[in-house]
Amino acid sequence: MVNPTEILAKITLFAEVLDGDQIERLAAKSHVSEFAAGSLLMTEGDFGTSMFAVARGSVAVTLAGKRNDAFGVADLSAGDIVGEMSLMTGARRNATVTATTDVTAIEITKVALEEILARAPDLIDSFGAVLARRQVER
Repeated sequence: MVNPTEILAKITLFAEVLDGDQIERLAAKSHVSEFAAGSLLMTEGDFGTSMFAVARGSVAVTLAGKRNDAFGVADLSAGDIVGEMSLMTGARRNATVTATTDVTAIEITKVALEEILARAPDLIDSFGAVLARRQVER
């Protein structure tokens, strides 16, 4: 069984900013999601109401090409997060994320994250750094 608190505590983005109690609160408001290989975690163009912390397995991040032929931009695995850009900016999803293996992920909703951000403003800066890095990688 996956323990959301243990998973979130291992993710640098959270571990560097949140204390143990804050991670536990975030984990308590999050839930474990399972995706079979080939399943979509999110689709480019959709509105984002949550992000995922990959606990097990791997995912491929793709963008639609000009002729609607997708091309890969990242392969992510345990310990990585995905979906944070849309969640933080309110913009539509700018990529499609597909499970390349069976995936277990911790789904973190916008509501759960907003509560933590209100109590840990340093996390906003950390998210900003991740967003900036991912924009450059794009």
